[in-house]
Amino acid sequence: MITLDQKNNQILSSLCRNCKDPYFQPPTHLKKVGCCSYSPTFQLLELSKMCTLDQAQFNLIYNHPDAIIHPYSITVKAAIDPSHDEVKHSSSLTQLERDDLELSYSVCQFFEDRKGCSLQPSFKNAVCRSFICSTIEDSLPNRDKASVQSWTKNIHTQSKEFQHTHEQALLHLGIDLISSPKKVIHYFQALAKE
Repeated sequence: MITLDQKNNQILSSLCRNCKDPYFQPPTHLKKVGCCSYSPTFQLLELSKMCTLDQAQFNLIYNHPDAIIHPYSITVKAAIDPSHDEVKHSSSLTQLERDDLELSYSVCQFFEDRKGCSLQPSFKNAVCRSFICSTIEDSLPNRDKASVQSWTKNIHTQSKEFQHTHEQALLHLGIDLISSPKKVIHYFQALAKE
């Protein structure tokens, strides 16, 4: 039911293909995408892999029309179904409720029907590689819950440590994704050759 793909350091579940989690159920006229309604933020770990393994993928994400470039990460906003416009102003909701409503009308830009994520597994961010919804987690025996928590912690620790180390190095060099993306690419390519 739940496994750790050690090669790509990601948690997988066969139950995700037929998502039953109430939080991730879209309005009935929209396709079900489960937790792939998220806007992924690519940290330096994923971006470094793209720079060294598939620079075209880095360029695709960097130049995506819905990309928000931060100094040391890139967020690609999910596509929001136009029918969301009809309901977003219809009632007095809190900001959290508005965000949840928007999420139910959203689809990750990298989601493909009948496939799921179109990204190479090593290019997925820590959230996408570690997220298991509460419906699946609650159905697990305690032993498996402990494993999932341990795997999740390890995935996020690896990402945070890499982010901290290389953000500091790039900051020291005076380069970032906004002002000097080519230098960031060269930094990671040189690092891979060491």
